Amino acid sequence: MKIFECIIDDGKNVYKSLCTAKNKKELLDVYGGNGEFIKITDKTNEYFDETSAEELRNDLKKAGWGEGETRLIIALLEEHIEKKRF
Repeated sequence: MKIFECIIDDGKNVYKSLCTAKNKKELLDVYGGNGEFIKITDKTNEYFDETSAEELRNDLKKAGWGEGETRLIIALLEEHIEKKRF
């Protein structure tokens, strides 16, 4: 999974949004039709690094998420980061 920063013009306003997809083609297939994509930038490496899991764990704790849910989400994130290395 990748994280893309998208600049989208819907004809009235211009928006910046973070969207997730496997690749740019899937991004356009899923989110297309909601305006013109002015710019698409892959931001995956900025969000998935060695500190991501701990930062997310702290954010989930502050937001009141349960320990079980937090462990599951963190395990999935760590698995994704590990796969990204290879």
